[in-house]
Formats: sequence, structure tokens, C-alpha cells
Amino acid sequence: MKFFRSRALWFTIYGIIITILFLYLLFPGHLLKSRLESAASLAGFNLKSSSLHASFPLGIKLKNVTLENDSLASGPLFQGETLNVQYSWQNLLDKNTHLGLRGSAYNGSFKGSIAVPSLERFYPPARANLDFESIDLQKVRLIRNKLGREISGRAKGSLNYKTDAGGKIADGAVNISISAGSYPLVEPFLGIEKIDFEIGQIQAVFKDGSIVLEKVEIFGGRVNCLLAGEIIPADNFTQSRLNLRGTIEVAGKDKIKMQVNISGTLANPVFKYI
Repeated sequence: MKFFRSRALWFTIYGIIITILFLYLLFPGHLLKSRLESAASLAGFNLKSSSLHASFPLGIKLKNVTLENDSLASGPLFQGETLNVQYSWQNLLDKNTHLGLRGSAYNGSFKGSIAVPSLERFYPPARANLDFESIDLQKVRLIRNKLGREISGRAKGSLNYKTDAGGKIADGAVNISISAGSYPLVEPFLGIEKIDFEIGQIQAVFKDGSIVLEKVEIFGGRVNCLLAGEIIPADNFTQSRLNLRGTIEVAGKDKIKMQVNISGTLANPVFKYI
């Protein structure tokens, strides 16, 4: 008990608290934001945020964040209301720089972590793990521009992957659930111009340079769909090759159920019905 009554102890605690408060109150947010934006520009990125503040314990918090790549014409890589970046203790054990992430974007939220070769080479991450909740897909310009059409719905799920020495995704997995969504078709099918669905599920893995779709399920009032196969990515993602097969069920006076093979590209899929 005498230990807790020690004036030296409480003066030490008081000094630590005051030091932390001064560090946060006097944190040079504006200067660091400017330097961070300049460093991103040198790496070929355009980073903008309305403000930057210190975030407990060892991080920074940015507001109204936009990250773009000048070499990509697909729109912003990320747009978010907040982004909290934390320096991880794993940096003591690994050659990569580990950063914890959490924030809000597209009317939803996310949290996870990335490992980058260095703060000067932060894209693409060597490893990434991300969980997201209630993301409004209509607000994600990157998806709309990559696919060439707008998908609506609320998405939740997870993404994890690691890259090889060349920066290509070596392996990983993605699991996405979409509620109250809509997907416009490239051309009408049996009088249907878009697929409206109550729930959609996508499970995929990254393997040997391809995206293996283990399950794509869509359940709606008019159309139910079950697909599997693979996507072979191209540098221009809209030109990625498709190799999908499965069944489509269309409700109506006479229910129609048929086998379907989908080839072509994401921009111009080719449907073959059996």
C-alpha cells in the first residue's frame, strides 16, 4: 500500500499523462499530411484528405480520404470518410512493414491489416487481410469502372491474399455476401434486362494467377442462379476471360431451368444455354 501512496509514483504517472497529452495536442498533423501526400505523389499516387490527427496508441487518423493512381483510368482506388492507420508490433519480427487499418467508407465500415515492403513501396501490399460490413456497392466507383456497369446492394465479407515477388496475387480468398442487389445484363435475357436479387453469395480463391469461383449464388424473385468456374485476369480487368458454368432458373407461368456456359470477357460475356 505504501507503494501506491508514493509521491514519486504519482508524479511519474502525472508526467507521463501530461507528455502524452502534449504530444497529441501539439501533433504536427498539417505538416505530416503534406509530407504524406508528397510521398504518395512520388510513388505515382494522388492522396488527398481533409485532415490528419494522431490516433492512440501509435497511429494516425485521416478524414475524407481519396487515393488514386495516375496510371489507372478506373477511378479512385479508395474513397472513405475516415481511415485509421496503426503501426503494428509485428514490425519488430518481420522485414515487411505491418499496418493496422480501420475506418468507414461507402456508407459502411472495414478493419484489417496490410504488410508492405516499406512505407515508400506501399502498393501493392505484400499481404492483406480485410473484413468489411454494409458497403454500398453503388458508391464504389472502382467496381463500376472495372466491370463497365453498376452493381447495387449492401456487401459484407472478407478478403485476404499475399503477392509474389512480382506483385501478383499468389494465393488468397474472398467471401462476399450481398443483400438487396441488382446486376444489369449486357443484353436482355428472356425479356429480363437486369437481375434483382434478395441475396447473393460469392466464394472464390486466387490460384495460379486465376480467380477460381467456387460458388456464385443469386436468389431473387424472378431469377435464381448458381455458377462456378474461373476468371483469368487481364491487365485491363474488363477484358479478363470467363469460363463459368452452372444453372439459371427463371420464375414465371412456366418455370424455366437451364444449364448455361459463360465465356468471353467481363465486358462482353458470351452465354450459351443448354
